[in-house]
Amino acid sequence: MKKSFKSSAIALLATLMMGTSVSAFAHKVGIVDMQEIYKQIPQMAKVEQTLQAEFAERRQEIEKLQGDIRFEAEKFKRESTTMSQAQKDALREKVEGMQKNLAEKGRPLEQEIKMRQNQELAKVQKLIIDAIQTVAKDGKYDEVKVKDTTVYFNPKTVSDLSEKVVEKVSKQ
Repeated sequence: MKKSFKSSAIALLATLMMGTSVSAFAHKVGIVDMQEIYKQIPQMAKVEQTLQAEFAERRQEIEKLQGDIRFEAEKFKRESTTMSQAQKDALREKVEGMQKNLAEKGRPLEQEIKMRQNQELAKVQKLIIDAIQTVAKDGKYDEVKVKDTTVYFNPKTVSDLSEKVVEKVSKQ
């Protein structure tokens, strides 16, 4: 009885292992190159244009202030030998005040730009992920991996879905 139980268990185990190896061969894997997808989709250019337009006025103000600081610093270098100490001190104070103003306006602007970029990128990323899922389901893929995080894949057995994803996202 023990012998028949052992042989039944071994037969069951062998059957399960064969089933596992057969399903491993049937596993369909796709890969996507996220960097290429981001480069090729028109939504990224749209995001960039939107952000440029949204922050153009404030960026110009910051650039003007930077130009004014450079001008005053160069003026100080050129004319400091002929200036009185009071003029030098006044110009130093003026430049320091302008630099402080730049820091007070520049940091919040940078933070706001980064926050808006993240918001817009999250929207685009959702479009991409939805497109990947649709392409994977349509192609009956069992798994889709990101190229950058995959150490190795055989291009003969793994399909690159990046172009299909770009097409899908571009139509939206």
